[in-house]
Amino acid sequence: MTRSDDALLHAVADVYAEWDPAPADLVDGVLARLAVRDLEAEFELFTLVQNVDTGIGTRHGEAAETSASVALEFAGSTYRVLVRITDLGEGDRRLDGWVVPAFSMRVFLGPPGDALAHTRQSAYADREGRFEFPAPMHGEVRLWLLPQVASGDDGPPPFVTPPFLI
Repeated sequence: MTRSDDALLHAVADVYAEWDPAPADLVDGVLARLAVRDLEAEFELFTLVQNVDTGIGTRHGEAAETSASVALEFAGSTYRVLVRITDLGEGDRRLDGWVVPAFSMRVFLGPPGDALAHTRQSAYADREGRFEFPAPMHGEVRLWLLPQVASGDDGPPPFVTPPFLI
């Protein structure tokens, strides 16, 4: 590009800026549209709530054992899901979860993607929205929450978390 080309492009930009300026909220609007585009691919918001070591005391003066616990929160427009992963020692873990609002649903835990869908574990959320996986699979996983509604009833939509590690 020559100097005259550069000057011409700046002149055109100045004309557009004066006669047809971009809306003030253009950048925010585009980012918001991109954020909600293809939600199934991007899934929901994910935050680390806490990473704590909890001492589990035993009775009669025995030595206290320690287990590490991590709590994760997934939040979307329909649900909030709290997951606590507890390291029980010797490579064993436990996953406890709560979904709000509480709704009868089936919860699947498994690796991301459909190729390994046959390896998913499942549980049911109770009336209080609590579910558990006493011996969850290890590695990168995600949760699929599928509301159980009577045919013909409109229920909340399914919910899928982003991947996380167990």
